[in-house]
Amino acid sequence: MNVGLLQTRKYIRRVGPIQSQQPILGVGVPLKDAEVARLRLIKSNLIYFHKKPIKTQDFVYFPITDPKQIPKLLSDFSFKFQVWEFPSRSEHEPIIETLREEFPNVDWEVISLKFDQLGEIAVLKLDPSCTSLSFRQRVGELILSRSSRLKTVVNKSDFIKGAERVYPIEYLAGEKVWQSWHQEYGVFIFVDLERAYFNPRLAEEHHRVAMSVISGDIILDMFTGVGSFALHCAKESPCTIVAIDINPHAIHALQRSIKRNKLRGNIHPIIGDSRNILKLKGYFNRIIINLPQESVKHLPYAARLLKKGGIITFYQFISKSEKPEEQIRNLISTELANINSYKELYIKIGRAVSPSRVQVNVDLQLV
Repeated sequence: MNVGLLQTRKYIRRVGPIQSQQPILGVGVPLKDAEVARLRLIKSNLIYFHKKPIKTQDFVYFPITDPKQIPKLLSDFSFKFQVWEFPSRSEHEPIIETLREEFPNVDWEVISLKFDQLGEIAVLKLDPSCTSLSFRQRVGELILSRSSRLKTVVNKSDFIKGAERVYPIEYLAGEKVWQSWHQEYGVFIFVDLERAYFNPRLAEEHHRVAMSVISGDIILDMFTGVGSFALHCAKESPCTIVAIDINPHAIHALQRSIKRNKLRGNIHPIIGDSRNILKLKGYFNRIIINLPQESVKHLPYAARLLKKGGIITFYQFISKSEKPEEQIRNLISTELANINSYKELYIKIGRAVSPSRVQVNVDLQLV
C-alpha cells in the first residue's frame, strides 16, 4: 500500500510549486470509499480544491498537498498513489457541476441549491433525509468559495420549534455566526437565526403592506418576529405600530433595528402573547397576522380590535390538493361567521412552502 511513497516524495520536491499545467500527486481510493475519504482530506486541508478529482473504473483519485499524512489518515482504505494531470476547475464553474462529479449518486430531482442571503449568512434548505452531511457541508464550502460577501453557510429545517418560532439551524461552513444585518428596500433588519423568527421571502409583502399604510394609522403586528413588517411601515409613513412577540430575543432584535433605521413612524415593541394581551376594541386601522400555520384562527380576535373600515392582513398555509382560493375563503367565512360584514381586498397564492402546501396572502376589510 505504501509502494512508491518514497519516490513520490522525491517527485514533489523536484517539481516544486504546483503550476496549472503540471502533474500533481494524487491518492486513489475505491469508489465505495471516495466520499468518506474526500471528507477526511478536506478536514485535514490536504486537497487541492482548484483541481478536479479523476475517476477511473474502480478508483477515485484526489489531488493532495502532502502525501506524508495519507498513510495514517486513510489507513483503513486500500489507497494508492499516482501522478496525474488533474483538470483545473473553472473559477465560475457552476456549483451543481462540481457536485455532480463528486456525488454521482445524489438524486437531483429532490434537491435545490437555492439559498437565502441574510447579510453575510447563506441559508439553505436541504432535506437531511435526502442528503448526507458530507454533501451538505460540501455545498456550504462551494457557496463560500464563490462569494466574497458571505461568511457563513447554514442549513435550515422546514419545521418551526415552539411558541418562540425558531427554526433548527445546522452549521455547514465558514464562521459560526448566527446574527447579521439584513437589508431589504432600504430597511435594515437585525437577524438572529438561532433565536428568533425571520422570513426573507416575505420581502415583497413587507414592502407592499408598508406602501399602503396611511399617515396616522395605528397598526398591530401580532406576531412580529424581528419586526420586519413594523420596520417597513414605520420607514414609509408617520404611523404608530404596536409590535408584539412572545420571544424576548425577537423583540431585542427589533429594538436594535429601531435604533439603526431612520423611521418616520413610531414602533412600540412588547414582549408577550399577542393572542390575549390587548383588550382594546375598535382601536387599530390595520392588523397584521403572520403566523401561517394558524393565522385564520386569530381572525375573530383581530376583528374585535379593528376599527370599522380597518384592514386585516394575514398569511396562511393551504393544501395544494384543492383550490387554495376556495379553501381560504371557506376558512374565513367560518371564522368570521359572527362578523356583520367584511370585504376581500386582496388574495394571492404566494410561495410554495412544501410539495403539498402553499402560502396564501390575504387582505380583508371590515365594512
